[in-house]
Amino acid sequence: MIFSILTITEGQSGRQLYGNVFNEKGETLIGATVIWEGTSIGTVTDERGDFWLEKQPDTANLLIQFVGYNPVTVEMYPHEDTAHIKIEGITELETVTVTEHRGDTYTSTLSTLNMEQITSCELKKAACCNLSESFETNGSVDVMRQDAVTSTSEIQLLGLRGIYSQLLMEKRPVYTGLGSPLALEYIPGTWVSGIQVSKGTSTVQNGPQAITGQINTELAKPWNDKQLFVNLFGSSIGRGEINVHANHKFGEHFSSGLLLHGSTTQGEFDRNDDGFLDQPKKKSLIALWRNYWVDDDFSTQFNVQVLDDERLSGQSAAFDEVPDQPGSVYEITQRNHRVDVFGKFGYVGFTKPETSFGFIYGGSLHDMKNSFGYTRYNGQQRNFYANLLYASFIGTTDHKVSVGASFQHDDYEEFLNDSDFSRVETMPGVFGEYSFTREKFGIIAGLRFDHHNLFGGFATPRLNLKYNFDGNTILRMSGGRGVRTAQILSENMAVMASNRQFVVDQSQLDIEDAWNVGLNFTKNFKLGGKSASLVADLYRTDFVNQVVMDMESEQGKVLFYNLVGKSYANSLLVLGTWAPLKGFDMKLAYKLNDVKVSYNPPTGNSHFDGPIQRPMTARHRGLVTLNYKTPDGKWMFNSYTQLVGKQRFAHSHGQPSELIRDFTGESPAYVTLNAQVSRNFKNLEFYLGGENLTDYRQEHAIVDALNPFGEYFDAMQVWGPLVGARAYAGVRWWID
Repeated sequence: MIFSILTITEGQSGRQLYGNVFNEKGETLIGATVIWEGTSIGTVTDERGDFWLEKQPDTANLLIQFVGYNPVTVEMYPHEDTAHIKIEGITELETVTVTEHRGDTYTSTLSTLNMEQITSCELKKAACCNLSESFETNGSVDVMRQDAVTSTSEIQLLGLRGIYSQLLMEKRPVYTGLGSPLALEYIPGTWVSGIQVSKGTSTVQNGPQAITGQINTELAKPWNDKQLFVNLFGSSIGRGEINVHANHKFGEHFSSGLLLHGSTTQGEFDRNDDGFLDQPKKKSLIALWRNYWVDDDFSTQFNVQVLDDERLSGQSAAFDEVPDQPGSVYEITQRNHRVDVFGKFGYVGFTKPETSFGFIYGGSLHDMKNSFGYTRYNGQQRNFYANLLYASFIGTTDHKVSVGASFQHDDYEEFLNDSDFSRVETMPGVFGEYSFTREKFGIIAGLRFDHHNLFGGFATPRLNLKYNFDGNTILRMSGGRGVRTAQILSENMAVMASNRQFVVDQSQLDIEDAWNVGLNFTKNFKLGGKSASLVADLYRTDFVNQVVMDMESEQGKVLFYNLVGKSYANSLLVLGTWAPLKGFDMKLAYKLNDVKVSYNPPTGNSHFDGPIQRPMTARHRGLVTLNYKTPDGKWMFNSYTQLVGKQRFAHSHGQPSELIRDFTGESPAYVTLNAQVSRNFKNLEFYLGGENLTDYRQEHAIVDALNPFGEYFDAMQVWGPLVGARAYAGVRWWID
């Protein structure tokens, strides 16, 4: 049964209706569409589930839609100012545009941005122990392993490395600089209440760094999270994890919560007999203390997070109790310690409706110590970030404007062996953004100006357009500029697991500069009388300047220099969804990534004429997901199959042929299968799953593995899974 509970309060006369949308568990619904029935006047609920709409002069019906729920219609009278709306009961929706696999991943038809929403329900359908694993079932974001020794994961968006997409946590840039190599593993999956993936150029409000998009993570809030939540996880490869959420409300306005995470991997195995562990041993502890004050006019939050992470990997002999010759085996140690203090302040108590002021701030201290055989990489980063934002409208609420200013400061002490890469980077900036929405058309136009102390000033324009041909056919277009400073060492730390000499003159490197343009087309229709959709994304990224990481021009070296020539990425995604039966849905995705880069080192030793396909980047990818949930909601069955196409190996000029016989030309295409079954009770969930059930593995992943201190040792030629089939199980228990 579907119903709504409507609470109306009369306040001061005004033109704005304030509302909040939540489900039967009291959880706010982020991204729900709210529209005046029979019109195109609508909005989307924010991260608190709140919305504001211009009131109608006469009695009118308010239509609320959210993926997985039937539409709810509420009659509103002209004198009513506030609506608190609860929706219950899950069923199939035909009015919500679904752009990714599963109904728990969607894009609102009202949003001008091509923004994909991934809910916490979606994250439960796979072993999402951290943010990197949250994209395993996603058609837009790819997850790749960087090297064969440290097992560090990296995402790809629109065909390019994750360093070209901006990672945000509750609209605040996070894990920049020294924190970037392991950033995705530092955000536990159970902490995440939702993820928003904006493809292409997005808002200018969060900085100029986004080139291929923005990935924003919303964390569990103390006031709507479980009072107590415990998640236990274990896998057959010696991996264990525990997550605990403890929350309490102190009166009507104040709430506090503690999020705890502990994980360990202690399994030691070498299935391909190359002398190196197939996965590192690691221990990680993360704690986050959250405090919120929320009332009708303003809200504020204050958070403190601490992190301690240690990893050991390398030759299996390094883990013997008594090595034959201490110091003669290749060992990798990574230690990271971090403290973050961050928060927000927002005020909406202005007499002018739909006007607000916000302030986001954050500071962090990150300390790390790494050793890769004889190579030492150590550093410390002190970061401060602040962002002021004022939003209102001009004339009518169709014409919204926001202006603001931001400041980012990074103090680096960074050393690679005896080379000092220390520096201080500061970047103040100002921005403005205009949005217009009326009937079928929407526009967001933004411009920001920033000044970097090392690279000078620059402007970043961005434009997003949307047109609804009808309620089921949507076209979005976007274009804009992104700039970022390349972090040579931290962003390429995986290279240190190979015996390559870093060749770089940091003083000669320019800021990275690129333009991105894109199209999104969405069509909803009926197939066999059941809801279906077809989505197509086409994006191109052109670099004006790129700091090229060249490990192909000279043997035993990795060169860094400014781009000479062309570097670009073309990305095409075609995705179809269909729900042929009640409780059952399926999705098919195909992606083509055409990523080219030009190698023209200052030494003139290039072996390539013109742009060449970026190594270890699959040109073709596919995804198939099948999901079924029983009518009573107690059982859930999920599976996803990934197809990864051929990848070009990096050229190995000057290496002996007997060492590179497995690393020439292209890697083979392969398929992996993952599945999970879940059983739900009132306050308890059990889940059991398997990953890489086809047991497909890359047998040889290290060049010259028998001589790790030699000049030919290379662990960067990774194209497939190194760990074979594995099982996992877990339990979630909570008190509401």
